[in-house]
Amino acid sequence: MNDRPVPDTVDLTNCDREPIHIPGAIQPHGVLIAFAEDSFQTVSVSSNLPQFAPFRPDDVLGGSLADVFDAGSTARLRELLGEPGVSVGSPIAMRFARGVDAEFMGLIHRNEGLTFIELEIPEKDLADSHAFFGRTSGAIKRLQAAKTLDDACAAAAREVRRITGFDRVKVYRFAADFSGQVIAEDRIEAVESFLGLHFPPSDIPVQARKLYALNPLRIIPDINYLPAPILPNLNPRTGRPIDLSLAVLRSVSPIHLEYMRNIGMRGTMSISIMRGDRLWGLIACHNREPRHVGPDARQASELVAQVLAWQIGVMEEETVTRQTLKGKAIQRSLISDIEQLHDHRAGLVRNSEALLELMGASGLCLHSQEGIMTLGTTPSEAEIESLVNLVGGTDDAELFQTDRLSAILPEAAAYTYVASGVLAVPLSRSPPRRVMLWFRPEVAQTVYWAGNPDKPVIAGQGELRLSPRKSFASWTEETRGRAIPWQSHEIAAAVEIRDLVIDVILRNTEKLERVNTQLARSNEELEAFAHVASHDIKEPLRHIEAFAGMLGESIRPIGDERLRNLVSGIESSSRRLRNLINDLAEFSQVGQQAKPFAPASLQEIAQEVVADLHQRIDEAAATVEIDALPIVSCDRNQMRQVLQNLVSNAIKYRHPARPCRIRIFASAWHEEEYRGDGTRASATRICVSDNGIGFDPKYAEQIFEPFQRLHGPDEYEGSGIGLAICRKIVQRHGGSVGVETVPGIGSTFWFTLAKPAENNSLAADRRST
Repeated sequence: MNDRPVPDTVDLTNCDREPIHIPGAIQPHGVLIAFAEDSFQTVSVSSNLPQFAPFRPDDVLGGSLADVFDAGSTARLRELLGEPGVSVGSPIAMRFARGVDAEFMGLIHRNEGLTFIELEIPEKDLADSHAFFGRTSGAIKRLQAAKTLDDACAAAAREVRRITGFDRVKVYRFAADFSGQVIAEDRIEAVESFLGLHFPPSDIPVQARKLYALNPLRIIPDINYLPAPILPNLNPRTGRPIDLSLAVLRSVSPIHLEYMRNIGMRGTMSISIMRGDRLWGLIACHNREPRHVGPDARQASELVAQVLAWQIGVMEEETVTRQTLKGKAIQRSLISDIEQLHDHRAGLVRNSEALLELMGASGLCLHSQEGIMTLGTTPSEAEIESLVNLVGGTDDAELFQTDRLSAILPEAAAYTYVASGVLAVPLSRSPPRRVMLWFRPEVAQTVYWAGNPDKPVIAGQGELRLSPRKSFASWTEETRGRAIPWQSHEIAAAVEIRDLVIDVILRNTEKLERVNTQLARSNEELEAFAHVASHDIKEPLRHIEAFAGMLGESIRPIGDERLRNLVSGIESSSRRLRNLINDLAEFSQVGQQAKPFAPASLQEIAQEVVADLHQRIDEAAATVEIDALPIVSCDRNQMRQVLQNLVSNAIKYRHPARPCRIRIFASAWHEEEYRGDGTRASATRICVSDNGIGFDPKYAEQIFEPFQRLHGPDEYEGSGIGLAICRKIVQRHGGSVGVETVPGIGSTFWFTLAKPAENNSLAADRRST
């Protein structure tokens, strides 16, 4: 990009391919220097350097950064770069070597073999950083108090505007097709509201969304800025233009600048809302006049966005968990009915109402060589046959889904009121085709767009060009032929139901009997526990505790020490019994609280466990080393509980005469008998070793039984249920547990897990706590 003025109308024909990550320039409110970290040699610098320091670009290019910055700044920079895990936007205070006494706020990032430092002048009105971050802390607490998604997004918009002072702050959520809707907003009265309006996907094209996912913050203090070219715009490591994807100062697309002019705004800032690696939405800030927000306020706003993303995750997980538990209950009922009726179709009919409610569907069809069975409202058999042919012709052998069937199958326009939404999961991958189809009717709705979403076509220089729309006034569109989109947890539920039908009903009667036996045993355990804990133990225990308390109060005036000790013993035993009941409840609920398996990093899980136990680790002066751990297919929460129990035990049974050292590591993948059907599968052994007190190996099997302890309750706290929980969880994963121990030397507890289907390698990091 050069200094020529931005034209009034910009060609958008290829806007999805516009190389916005290599603009060749930055915004002029800061300066950028790129250098080779190994030599500290400057390889590129923004042309506006003389506006910030008495240096010309030619003065510093090819030279050392030590000649550009003073000794203290250079030392800080080297120290920061030497620290592990330097992330995008790592802050640092810098001063130039001569001519300027002011301290600059620097941000560091690395990209394509180069290291970049971006310098800005700190905001003067944020000198009282203590008070500023106090307000930030209050903003986060208010955001965390939100109970619903709407409340959380509204709180985020309100707090970011309070921190930054923009005229309007809106929370923008992406749909599956990457169109967006403003779902929350905070603004001054003089600025029009965008709340509830929709925006087409082309407003934030593919490459812009990619940058938002890479770099969570973008700020444009003044859209009428003159770009400052970077000299030279060449990365010597790649031979290509310098990639500014991670730069805060990156110059932006002229298309976007025209867009901002059309909505009447001159200052803007956007913060990404990330759910894992997925761009969920944006916090978009607008101002009618130029507005620069300093690094502190930007960092605080990013923190608000991160807390909002966490809140969104919690709320989504709660919804998924409720749906999963509901689905498990329906699956158990379905299995029971199929076994009782000896007919999977009759079982589906008996549970049809619950199944349709679970899926939010109006109809279900089971298409197989035995014929077509329908439940609820469905298309005709001929129309279903056409659908099955469509599904069979797709590349995805796992499932087919759409919320707008008529856009794929034009003849489906005749029955949109029955099946605009279709979710198909195959029961077989080879002829004759067997498919389970779920249907949803169309939901006619009115969509309010921020202006006509179709960009106007204009003529210019002998060609037709697309231009950003000039008006953002509410533009109404009536949509038909579209159903409510299928959610990820609904798709997962459909796949689970399909798997149940395949594995339990259609394929193998022997497997059905084994599953029923396991479920019956689990249900018997849970029923027995619920009866004993709720009626035979807890209620009398409450009476014992109450009477003991009353007895203690009665004998207190007497002053009889012997009686007081007896009452104290009753209360202590009651507390121990209550803890025992609670531990038994936790043991019995392992299966009930289970979630579907998914690939998860044991490295991340172990680090989370160590973080959760940091207080106990610090109190014990223990050291926990985490070696490279693999990605496995598991229930993440349950695997976290296994590691937490094992690390907690290692801390509890540490040796009093030496520092406690704990190591979490994995052995290489190896073949072992792993699956429940006796076949062999590739598995890994995860180990937690310690240098604690150890124990006699003859008890190596006994300690995994519930309530088995090798020490008295007064010597070490606990009920002896933790290792039993570990074994039950690992067995649910198809693995095994064990221990190798030497008295007085230490123990190594281990468990095995199956290797995922894909080729996952061990993580490279090793961290110590």
